[in-house]
Amino acid sequence: MKLTEFNVRMFRSVIDSGWVTLDDIAVIVGKNESGKTSLLKALWKLKPFKKEPYSLDREWPRGKRKERDDKFEVVRARFVFNEQEQAALALVDPQWAGTTSALIGRRYDGTYSVVYEPKGNVPQKRSGKSACLSLDASVKGITAGKAEPLVGALNAVVQQSKEKLEAAAEDVGAIKAALAEAKAQLVEMATQQASPELAQTLGVECDRLAKKQDNSPWTDAWNLVLKWMPTFIYMDDWLAFHGTAHLDQVKQRKDQGQATEEDKTIEMIMEMAGLDLAEEVTKGAQKDREQRILDMNDASQTLTNDIAARWSQKKYEVQFQADGYHFITFVKDEDTRALVPLEERSKGFQWFFSFDMKFMYETDGEFRDAVILLDEPGLHLHAAAQRDLLGRMKEYAKANQVIYTTHLPFMIDMNRLDNIWVAEEKRGEGTKVHDEWATADKDARFTLQAALGLSWAQSLFIGERNLVVEGVTDFWFLSTVSTMFKEAAEVGLDDSIVITPAGGASKAAYLATLMLGQELKVATLLDSDTEGENARKQLINNWLMKDGDVLMLGSVIGKPDAIELEDLFEQDSYLRATAEAYAKEIGGAKVAIKLPAGAGSIVDRLTTFFEKKGVKFNKGRVAKVIMKDLSKQKFAELPQETRDRFAKVFEAVNGIAARWAAAAK
Repeated sequence: MKLTEFNVRMFRSVIDSGWVTLDDIAVIVGKNESGKTSLLKALWKLKPFKKEPYSLDREWPRGKRKERDDKFEVVRARFVFNEQEQAALALVDPQWAGTTSALIGRRYDGTYSVVYEPKGNVPQKRSGKSACLSLDASVKGITAGKAEPLVGALNAVVQQSKEKLEAAAEDVGAIKAALAEAKAQLVEMATQQASPELAQTLGVECDRLAKKQDNSPWTDAWNLVLKWMPTFIYMDDWLAFHGTAHLDQVKQRKDQGQATEEDKTIEMIMEMAGLDLAEEVTKGAQKDREQRILDMNDASQTLTNDIAARWSQKKYEVQFQADGYHFITFVKDEDTRALVPLEERSKGFQWFFSFDMKFMYETDGEFRDAVILLDEPGLHLHAAAQRDLLGRMKEYAKANQVIYTTHLPFMIDMNRLDNIWVAEEKRGEGTKVHDEWATADKDARFTLQAALGLSWAQSLFIGERNLVVEGVTDFWFLSTVSTMFKEAAEVGLDDSIVITPAGGASKAAYLATLMLGQELKVATLLDSDTEGENARKQLINNWLMKDGDVLMLGSVIGKPDAIELEDLFEQDSYLRATAEAYAKEIGGAKVAIKLPAGAGSIVDRLTTFFEKKGVKFNKGRVAKVIMKDLSKQKFAELPQETRDRFAKVFEAVNGIAARWAAAAK
């Protein structure tokens, strides 16, 4: 099962978050106190590793007391079934054939709801009401033709059971208990009327109805779905843990129900290493030091092997030592031989190590099939380490799904526009989560703007071979489509090329000149319009840049008209994306946009189209829709004309890179 979207309602600061979609990884950006933590914690409790109930008293939104309801669904989440899971459901009951997804909710009282999709002839869930109807029909069928007084008395028992059965709702245990009580009353009454055969028949029928609750296809299906549902793992800081502990004191606090978070973490790590707390306390009082040393060494190697076998990132070596009740844990990484207690390592190291431990523990050592919820990860890490963490989360997301919150610009991947969401608290509406960056509050926009600025700055300082483009949308399109080409074993942009957006044609000229002054290799790709032509002349005539290093888009793809990079896409595709981006302004996402006749780029003609409607056209808004579409597409799904145009651009840029490489030899 894979989570595709979720919605949180009536939880702390969240009244209704709106629906948040998810593929492999999603980042939720927002300032402090915007409700990001509330969102993750509500989702975590959908199916945590250990029991973590909702609290109606503490978590229901303040000021909404009259609306409190423990049957209210806090979280609704949509999961899709893979082919094997769909086949397994069809085996439970043929009526489930064709079921592709399920909308699962969890209420404040901890019970679940599920709606299988698409809706159809799905077997009905067992309920107290249906059990009551079955009991009523069975008793009437069994007593047909019997003496009127007896029939009336038995029917009265059924009516008395009705209230308890209906109150049982969907609780199978309560339904069976009510049926057992009804059975006892029916059998006793039939026996008193000197009808032992009737008493036996009624008893057998009640047993059959009770057994039917366990054998319900709905129950069987739900047990499968609950098993398939991924575990939700939440982490907001490194686990509290010190490398040194006195095990007898840890056990004493545990036995008294006063275990600290450090105690729990110690026991968790011991459990993963194959050590039992109670046994180690017993051994601590024994004198066989040699066997104790061997046990500690074996446990150390067991845990170290598990980490090494399951994780391809930075490797750790764990070493346990014990002297009596005194238990010490050392952790070292592959870069150092020194044994250092965990609490003396850097906060960054503690974060990485403790998350690996928790991740392994809550996925039973598999490191897969979980939904990982990280609240403000990397706060204690250096900026470079934050970038490393971002790369590491991409590794996590290969076999899991990751949702994390942040307000750190280094934790934003500007190459993935499709996975960035904004959380902000709106007056009277609570926390809202959306992907409309332009409407976000200034604090959320600042994080995104800073992230974008950092990506540009990094390109400027580390790129030896640079391609300067006019705008950020050019950067997004070229880098994304190039990746699609490479994944399909086609020729994308040369890996040595760093794309740097400038913020306009005139700024592209200045930025390229600045890079030339730093003795970097620079090429520019400019739109074939008036601004682009002016920038080309400035670069060649004023700044003496080589003509061959200045690429005009129209010349590259063999189209003499005024065009921008957006014209590389098929016109109908771009117009569909525009209609989706401006659905509110034009009356619907499926409204056909008719461009004005005449020459000019598609952006120029759309600008004219929207001006007549009194709307300012923003091509970045459309780019965001296109990027979402590209994230779901494969290379073969791109129109051939679009592929050919991008291929010509890549060929032209790569030609310059090859010339630079040859000159350097």
